[in-house]
Amino acid sequence: MQLHKSKILLELERLGWTQTELAKRMGVSRQLVNRHLMSDNGVGITLKTIDKMADALGLDPKDLIK
Repeated sequence: MQLHKSKILLELERLGWTQTELAKRMGVSRQLVNRHLMSDNGVGITLKTIDKMADALGLDPKDLIK
């Protein structure tokens, strides 16, 4: 499963959020967010993490997956 990283990064920019802010709103570490947004293939991301990210961004989880 691969994240639609460009969409997530654009949404962060639109909201004026850093990865740290996203992580705080997700209840996870900044390192976890960074690992998923900067990895080439999104290996290791769970559906739970995708749900948390989508909820924090106000998006549908399916919009975060390629």
